[in-house]
Amino acid sequence: MKESLEVHLLGTSGGRAKGKHNVCIYLPETVIIDAGNIFALDGERLLKIEHIILTHSHLDHLVDLPFLIDYTYGLRTKPLKVYGLSHTLGSLRKNIMNWDIWPEFGTLKLPMTDEYAVEYIEMQPQREYKIDGYSIMPLESKHTVPTISIMVKKNGKGFVYTSDTYKNPSLWEMVEKDTEIKAVFVDVSFPSYMSMVAQASMHNTPQSLSEDLKFLNRKDVKVYALHIKPSHQLEVVKELKSMNRRVYPLTGARKMKI
Repeated sequence: MKESLEVHLLGTSGGRAKGKHNVCIYLPETVIIDAGNIFALDGERLLKIEHIILTHSHLDHLVDLPFLIDYTYGLRTKPLKVYGLSHTLGSLRKNIMNWDIWPEFGTLKLPMTDEYAVEYIEMQPQREYKIDGYSIMPLESKHTVPTISIMVKKNGKGFVYTSDTYKNPSLWEMVEKDTEIKAVFVDVSFPSYMSMVAQASMHNTPQSLSEDLKFLNRKDVKVYALHIKPSHQLEVVKELKSMNRRVYPLTGARKMKI
């Protein structure tokens, strides 16, 4: 029997409000995908984080990264590895880690070793990366800035996290063919009556998701909706629950096994 793939969703929201935290996926014990709520972890586990994968450059997906680097800087013995597209890493360094908004720790050596505090690693879509026992593959997403979805596999089981996206039929066609994929975490930010703003900002609504799900016929794949805007959570959840195909809305932190 294949061992389960453990996933901790430290945050699932498309914004911040009381009790709502931005999307952050923790793969025990060293990998984070999107830095929306890293500090849901305690100090001991924070020090074990070695790899941060950023799907794109928007603030809600990288907000905790500068604070993590600051918190762990004096205690680390090896660099924190930050992965992302060229655009994502460039935007992070130009706009945040620039000595104006925040120190550029990538130019500072760790006090306990002779290594730099941060190592930036550029990712390429459709290329597999082996990261601490996980198979990580960036996939092309559909958003307002260069963005990647992330496919994660371990022990013959896997999931896809779409990150921010609008309709993306090719991704669902890929999931349909890959029988190791057992779950998809998909952006559903707005209710369907807000389709104009959803399309302009390239986020899904329940309606646009339903159009994509026509490309997924497998019944063994669970579909979870996240990145729901807190101010529209009740509307989106109600819509999703009325869909013919079961889509599970995620409205808070959750641990699961795939």
